[in-house]
Amino acid sequence: MIESTSVADRPLLSEQVEYYRNRAGEYDQWWFRAGRYDRGRELNAAWFADVAAVEAGLAGFLARVQPENVLELACGTGLFTRHLAPRATRITAVDASPEVIACNRARVDSGNVAYVVADLFEWTPPSRYDLVFMSFWLSHVPQSRFDAFWSTVRAALAPGGAAYVIDSAHDPTSTARDHATPDAESGIVTRRLNDGREYRIVKVFYEAAALNEKLSALGFDAEFERTSRYFLHGAARER
Repeated sequence: MIESTSVADRPLLSEQVEYYRNRAGEYDQWWFRAGRYDRGRELNAAWFADVAAVEAGLAGFLARVQPENVLELACGTGLFTRHLAPRATRITAVDASPEVIACNRARVDSGNVAYVVADLFEWTPPSRYDLVFMSFWLSHVPQSRFDAFWSTVRAALAPGGAAYVIDSAHDPTSTARDHATPDAESGIVTRRLNDGREYRIVKVFYEAAALNEKLSALGFDAEFERTSRYFLHGAARER
């Protein structure tokens, strides 16, 4: 369980959960550059080139480590669960939104995935795993909870296990056309749904070198890198 001595961020984290529950049916538009996320031919091509890079990076990592027991944190609509499921024996996929888990089930449809609806700031992993995977989740962990979150990751890793992270780099064209350019430093952004409702959520943008250094201070050997524009990706192992 990720604990915090402060309750100041709880309303923000509750709003973040509400946002992703209400966004479940439109979330994939962001990944596939549809609707408000369509940035035109040139930028879309750059996006999909970076998507191919992170998918290839993950595929290569999975081929090397061949994990049997995988924990996926904030599994979302299954955009990466679909890559994990054919390459692992068992996956525990956790998300606070039953709506996105329903999307994930429909997309992945695999008997080796066990789904858990849980708030990751209140949930304790029941086992230890060869791989703890997260995509576009670390950036939603408040800085005040970063150390505690990685303590949870450490406790969830089996000896010799690894964490693998894919997340957003700061680029103003990553988000919807009608979103304000996100502040790279504030740690909070305002996001709008297709129907116009707005929510404040946590969004921490990391530079790869800074994240490697931050995790090194916590006892992890981390090897994160940035794609050409849009993403960070890589693995971290406890020293």
